[in-house]
Amino acid sequence: MPEQLPRDLWLLCTAFAGCFGACVGSFLNVCIYRIPLDQSVVAPRSHCMSCGKLIPWYHNLPVISYFVLRGRCASCKAPFSFRYAAVELLVAALFVLACCMAPPLGGKPPLGIVALPGLAAVPVMWVFLSGLVVATFVDLDHFIIPDSISIGGMVAGLALSALVPSLHGADAAWRGLTMSAIGLAAGFVPLQTIRLVGTAIYRRKGRIAPDEYAMGFGDIKLIGAIGAFLGWQGAAFSIMAAALYGTLVALPLLVTGNRKLLDRLPFGPYLSLGAFTWLLWGPRILGVYLAMLAPAA
Repeated sequence: MPEQLPRDLWLLCTAFAGCFGACVGSFLNVCIYRIPLDQSVVAPRSHCMSCGKLIPWYHNLPVISYFVLRGRCASCKAPFSFRYAAVELLVAALFVLACCMAPPLGGKPPLGIVALPGLAAVPVMWVFLSGLVVATFVDLDHFIIPDSISIGGMVAGLALSALVPSLHGADAAWRGLTMSAIGLAAGFVPLQTIRLVGTAIYRRKGRIAPDEYAMGFGDIKLIGAIGAFLGWQGAAFSIMAAALYGTLVALPLLVTGNRKLLDRLPFGPYLSLGAFTWLLWGPRILGVYLAMLAPAA
């Protein structure tokens, strides 16, 4: 597979990526709603939650149908949440962004974004970003991260790293798989250790019930999946960036006394945002940080 495409072909592929991303976003909406309820994401077909009528394909076109129907069911006129269209637009934008990270011949990614190691990495990033979208919205809605996303992400990260070893700067499948496994462990093991030690301390002090844990297990499995895709540096960066983002959100809420809203914000979205930051600019940020630490020549 070529490393870069001619500009005209790249534009065509990027336009396709946007349309395809919107379609994937439509499916991810189904996953976000049904997976936490242990429902099939395949059957039954999409239907109105108010009147129960099946939605025909021509009323289920990503983004377009929402605005044509003015966000309402064509049968009973019950309103649909704008989030359905927003997720479709978000995923379309993310798929286009992944294409921009593999620019055409003679081009470079915009806004200082780090380039992907080749065209083969683009669909891998589609899979990765789709998982982050589902994990984020499910966590916001239910305070859980489904195993099908976290553990499934670990498996997908390992498999795709072997298939596209250049994700980790490797030139052989076994090297890519090894780097992915190291990244998975670098994300999972430290946080799981903190979770177990913290739980033991908190239980001894009576701060949590005997059947409670100091940290959610879903977040730990999610960072393992992130490490499987992004490597150990990406996992470490995502954890630190998530803590920073969480602090930036928490401080104003604490100052204003809005503790109820603070308690309703899970950690998974911060991990996803941290991983997204690493994907776009992480190596550059790390380079700047290391340069600041280096002694002056």
